[in-house]
This record gives sequence, C-alpha cells and structure tokens, in this order.
Amino acid sequence: MTLPHQDEHIEYWTHPIHKEVELSRAHLNSFSFEKHIHLDYHIGVVSQGVQEYLHKGTHYQLTPNNISILNPDECHNGHSLHADGYHVHVMSLPCSLVEEIATEVGVSALFFQTPIINSQVLQRQFLLLHTLLTTERQRLSRLEAETTLLALVTELFGHYGQSPKLIQPSAKLGIMELSRVKQLLHEHLASDINLEQLSSSVDLSKFQFLRQFKTAMGMTPHAYLTRLRLEYAKKSLRNGNSAINTAYEVGFFDQSHFNKAFKRAYLVTPSDFKKRVI
Repeated sequence: MTLPHQDEHIEYWTHPIHKEVELSRAHLNSFSFEKHIHLDYHIGVVSQGVQEYLHKGTHYQLTPNNISILNPDECHNGHSLHADGYHVHVMSLPCSLVEEIATEVGVSALFFQTPIINSQVLQRQFLLLHTLLTTERQRLSRLEAETTLLALVTELFGHYGQSPKLIQPSAKLGIMELSRVKQLLHEHLASDINLEQLSSSVDLSKFQFLRQFKTAMGMTPHAYLTRLRLEYAKKSLRNGNSAINTAYEVGFFDQSHFNKAFKRAYLVTPSDFKKRVI
C-alpha cells in the first residue's frame, strides 16, 4: 500500500432510512486500495479524475462518465490513474436490502453482470442521491430519501442484474467446497483458525488449497479473513460498540494491530469512523 498524502481523506456517513447503508466520499492521490472484498454491494462514481481497478483479471477505469457496480465477495483493488488524484463517492448496499427490493419489484437477479456501466444519466442520478443522503440530509424527508434510493437501485438491477454464475470446479475446490470454506471463516471469525483446518475441511492438502483458493478468489485465505474481520468491524462500530470490544469480537487480539489494519483499509481509525456514522 502506498502511504497517503496529507491532504488525502475519506469521510463516512450512514442515513436514518437504513443504518446499514454506508456512504463515503474520498479525495485520494497516492493512496491505493490493496486487493480486498466487501460483504455488501458497492456502487461508486468519480466526480473528478480517474480511478483504475483490477477486477477478475481485467483492468477498468472509472471516469466521470460511468458508474462502478461491484457484487459482494468479488476481489478488486483501486488506485489513481493520474498524479493529481481523484474524487470518489461510494454507497454500500447490504444484501438484505437488495433482496428486499428484488422481491418487492419482482426482480430475480441479485447480482450485477458487469463491474462498470457507461451511463452519464445514472452517474448523475447517483451523485444526486449521494449528496441528498450525506451533505444535504438535514433537509431531506424520509419519503424523498427512500423514493430516490429505491428508484436508483431498481434501475440498476432492472437493467444490469442477472442470476449469479456458479464458479466452475477447479479440481476439488468447486462452488460447494468454496462455500463451505467461506462459511467456516464467517463462523470462526474471532478464532485463530489455521491453514490445516481450512484445507482439511475440503479434503485438500495445504498447498493445493492455498493455490486453488487464491485462483478462485484472487487473494489468499489470510487476506480474505482479514478483510472479513474489517468488514464486520465496521458493522459493529456502526451499531455503537466500542473499538476495543469490536477488535476482540472480530478476531484482532491486539488493539494496535486492529487500528493499523483498519486505517490501512479505510484511511481512518476505528474511533474516527464510529464518530462519523453514529
């Protein structure tokens, strides 16, 4: 990870209409996001500059003319394409909200079929929604907020959604085995789980498992688990839990390690993040 310039920053918000919907706005120059995943759907737009990211082996450039739509559990990174940096606006949608919306409008597809959409109309709609839910939230009625949010999400899934594609089996680490490993990691988030436990759960050697997991997910099991812990930590902090309790709750056995990992991923400390979203 490249160290950030002094003027780089990320701001975070939540909104009363749905506390699990997280919004952020960042100005980044040299800071780069390492390979990571999210628990939620992520929608992003740049208003200035260009962000480049690697997603499933392909490089994409997010410009002011398009909109990024990423599914949960998809490995990607991100950095500025140019030295003068970029301004990015992001909204995360929890899976529960997406499933609720899909049921209400009769949309069976819950996953995006492409990571980027070339649509200035949707880009402008998203920026308007983001502004309404963050800097202008005080003047926004609940009805207007809900209506605007549902309209945009319905539009995105109605035109760019599809049923999830199953991962083709790679030796013994097929879709079922991979799901079993992920479930194990989710269920033992705070445990000191080791490679032997993970590999034996799918009847692979440690070497086979490590290689096949990285091929399937784009990151190592350790990097995946660390990101899971950080994603759950954000949710815990949004729910009002202290940074100290959250650290142990999600599996960080040292507060300093937790603070460093959190800031490395989100550019703010756990305490500062909690102040912004509570």
